[in-house]
Amino acid sequence: MLKRGKKRDASKGKSEGDERPKKITLNAGNEWEKNVICELSKKRKVLVRNWDGKAVMDIREFYLEDGKEYPTGNGLSFFMDQWKILRDHVDEIDKLMMLHGGDNDQIIEPR
Repeated sequence: MLKRGKKRDASKGKSEGDERPKKITLNAGNEWEKNVICELSKKRKVLVRNWDGKAVMDIREFYLEDGKEYPTGNGLSFFMDQWKILRDHVDEIDKLMMLHGGDNDQIIEPR
């Protein structure tokens, strides 16, 4: 059975995550580098940044141009309320990843 995050009270209006963050625009001096938490692959990075006064965790793809890396529009952004829901379910995700062959590096084809 799937557990979902808490239902939103309609009287409170939209969640912070309901509004799509603006396109990431960063200085050519790679100011984003100080916000990178880890690299998931050669082109994917996890970073935490401030958007409109709110903390945002991004899983973002990057591209290389003129020897410098820049973020693309491809990725996911999580506001704090969304991050807390995902964080609270990490153990369940981990168990299911292992169940579906995540303990070895083979690719499992969908049934």
